Amino acid sequence: MKRLTILLFLLLAVGTTLRGQEREKNLLSIRGGLTVAHLRATLDNLSGITATRAGYHIEVADEVLLHRRLPLYIETGIGFTSGGGSYDRLALRPMYFRIPLLLNARIRLARQWSLLASAGGWYAVGLGGKIRSSTEWYDLFGEKGALRRADAGVRMSLGIEWRRLLLRAGYDLGCRNILKRDYTLPSDPDGDLSALRFNTLRSRNLFIGIGYRF
Repeated sequence: MKRLTILLFLLLAVGTTLRGQEREKNLLSIRGGLTVAHLRATLDNLSGITATRAGYHIEVADEVLLHRRLPLYIETGIGFTSGGGSYDRLALRPMYFRIPLLLNARIRLARQWSLLASAGGWYAVGLGGKIRSSTEWYDLFGEKGALRRADAGVRMSLGIEWRRLLLRAGYDLGCRNILKRDYTLPSDPDGDLSALRFNTLRSRNLFIGIGYRF
């Protein structure tokens, strides 16, 4: 971790000393790609993770330059993502609107190549989703749902940009317990939903995708 921090500061120093480069004050882009999601669960003193579930994400991002002498940008925007995980005979498939607030470092590597490192937080609101058991479908959100609509966490990502095309990968770590404390199991003839008797559930998303900067 210490070496990574030193490397990042060195890259920033190089980025600030490069001459002849004009930094754009506002950058608008659209991004999308694959999400590999799982949930971290705890029960009393035990903890573990569910199996992963593949999903997708798409977002519109706006970056604003902090200072003309520094390659640093504040990023926000809005996006849609699907996540969840599977456990025992259950598959959880939530869908969210997500709003990030990130600090981006754009390091010029060559004339048409840049490194993009990002870190910050995000807030998400559940739009819908289902729990699939072996025979039934149940709502994830709402009055009878198992999950809270609000989620929040931190993000780290790294990308490489060529001209206006971006390839990036990152990780969203949910910090909020999204499982309702007062959740009561609905009619469940197969007994599948008994697997949801956890104390906490927290989201975890690994994502990789491409983007285009306008």
